[in-house]
Amino acid sequence: MNPATSPPDWANDTPLVTGQGARTGAVGDRAAPQGDAPQGRQWQLQRRCALSPRQFGACFLALAGLSAAVALFFWALGAPFVTLFAGLEVLALGIAFACHAVHAADGERLQLQGGRLLIEQRRGLQQWRHSLDLAALRVGEGTGGLIELRARGRCVQVGRQAHFTLRRQVLAELRQLVLQPVATGHGRT
Repeated sequence: MNPATSPPDWANDTPLVTGQGARTGAVGDRAAPQGDAPQGRQWQLQRRCALSPRQFGACFLALAGLSAAVALFFWALGAPFVTLFAGLEVLALGIAFACHAVHAADGERLQLQGGRLLIEQRRGLQQWRHSLDLAALRVGEGTGGLIELRARGRCVQVGRQAHFTLRRQVLAELRQLVLQPVATGHGRT
């Protein structure tokens, strides 16, 4: 399993978090006209992995190879039971790496599209999609510092995997978006 390509439609996206924060601007990173909610604006609230999938696999292979070399060394010295324990070690290591790979892409992606806020959430092998009306959207801070998005009786909490400072920045940007003038048809004052 390749943690960076699951889900595949997220893998080819350019990073949404720049050195200046999570704001991506309008499509093509151009500034949107004043007074309009920029269509295509996105936020990605996801933990950052220190290793690429290739580095992750190489690390696993290096550790498994080292265990196999130790097992073969002791096998040659006449201690075959070390091979059994080395095999169990590699199995446990593989299970731990697989659990990490399943959750490496956990997070949320928020996108403005056609007067709606589209939310994609991913935890493990599960994925949820929500669509909230931007005109009725209420943005607040939920339990544990999560971002709480409410519209027409629906409530979605996002930001579980994101760092606290990124959540605060996205919360401020979403609040600003909701407070835009009523004339745009996308928010309230």
